[in-house]
Amino acid sequence: MDSAQSWHLEAGRSGSAARSQGLWWKAGEMILRDSALKAVGSVMALVLVAHLGGCSGDGKQTPLGTTVSSSLETKAERDALGEKKLAAQASGNSLGGIVIADEPTAALIGRDMLEKGGTAADAATAVYFALSATYPAAAGLGGGGVCLARDGVKREVRSISFLPVAPKAGGSIAVPGNVRGMAYLQASFGSLSWSQTVAPSERLAATGFQVSRATTNQLTKNATMIGSSPALKALYLNAQGMPYGEAEHMTLPGLAGSLGRIRASGVGGFYQGDTADLLVAQSTLNGGALTQEDLTNYRVDDEPAQGIAAGELTLMLPAANTEAGTFAAALWSKVQNLNGTAALADAANQLAGVSGAAADADYGSTSFVTVDGTGGAVACAVTMNGAFGLGRAATGSGIIFAATPASAVKGAAAKYLAPVILVRENAQNSLYASAAGAGAPKAVAAVESIVAGALTGEEGAEARALAASPADAQSTANAIVCAKGLPRGTCTINVNPKGAGVGFSAAGS
Repeated sequence: MDSAQSWHLEAGRSGSAARSQGLWWKAGEMILRDSALKAVGSVMALVLVAHLGGCSGDGKQTPLGTTVSSSLETKAERDALGEKKLAAQASGNSLGGIVIADEPTAALIGRDMLEKGGTAADAATAVYFALSATYPAAAGLGGGGVCLARDGVKREVRSISFLPVAPKAGGSIAVPGNVRGMAYLQASFGSLSWSQTVAPSERLAATGFQVSRATTNQLTKNATMIGSSPALKALYLNAQGMPYGEAEHMTLPGLAGSLGRIRASGVGGFYQGDTADLLVAQSTLNGGALTQEDLTNYRVDDEPAQGIAAGELTLMLPAANTEAGTFAAALWSKVQNLNGTAALADAANQLAGVSGAAADADYGSTSFVTVDGTGGAVACAVTMNGAFGLGRAATGSGIIFAATPASAVKGAAAKYLAPVILVRENAQNSLYASAAGAGAPKAVAAVESIVAGALTGEEGAEARALAASPADAQSTANAIVCAKGLPRGTCTINVNPKGAGVGFSAAGS
């Protein structure tokens, strides 16, 4: 099947029809769910579905506790966030939503959140924590990133930055931002309980999962680095001393414990207490200078997204004062007039001032995009500042340390995180696209070329742009494009054909 082809989901179709088709997408291929789960090359998806059968939808797990601050966790705040779910039911929109991620297991978990009535932010949060187990070279708990989030009710787009930063005393290990950033996102835009979004990844790590091709590729490529670290060897080498292969069963009990504390106590379970003590102690042993003060004082930046006129639509990028926002805005003026892999990559590399190895370096980054039936959307890109970050982990915790952004090459990773959201800012205020890229500079060019294709209005243009883009397995780009704008019309799922990720649709009510 032509990899440039994308697949349409109609927002107005009946919920029963959506369930009966049960479609998912991988690199432009449409597959019926039952046969696809057999064809994926392992029983991973069937095992995962079995695990999710006992999911925390009843809300009876350990209390939520504090996520970001008490002001975000009051009953009044939660009731207000719950209005999103009511709005979705009132709209009569049977599309539950869409999730795309660079690793299939995580995408499945995100879809599950949407089918439980969660928002795009709930799905994105669940995807991230699952990726911390299944895609660790790019999404470990020690990293950070940036997200764009669109409220499906208020319809404003926010830029939420939670990048890994250098500790006050310097050193080679960064202060982690992912946990606080995703907690902030979910508390601000989610409707499910915090524990519902974290619990699936905790179970995944505790009971194990079938290793996907995406994960195997990461582990194999970085086998030398893993073999040089006792903590990483304990996590990612099998009984034969080799990196886990596709369809092998991997468990991560230390990570399960870390995720359990996050589920039970929110950010306090990571930035304070036993986990924080371990991070500080292990940082010292691994040449870092991380302190409890660094962890306690870490803050998320929440600002209006940067809007750039794009015909009748508005392209929303990370805030203008972020490195990602600055780079994306500068590249946008070039990308619109370019076609083809070489031209797009050259433009991105020239703007970044990189060449040779740096132009194709593995920056340890990944992205994921979600959309819900109300037109809510989240586009996220996260990084470890290099594959597996510093190449060290906190023993017994499953937490991999991100490299400090002061690193000459790895520190540039933050520039090349490219979440984008495309909207029409009029009385209808519709969502037209949620897309994201991450990796080397060419990832930004790839995701922006998809948007440029979508703006032409030609059917399939965004899929053709993705196929002709420089996106590859480690510098990825994926997009959800809704030609007439949500919450009406149809959407296409555009998955990087050179990666191992997938896109899933979620049935609505």
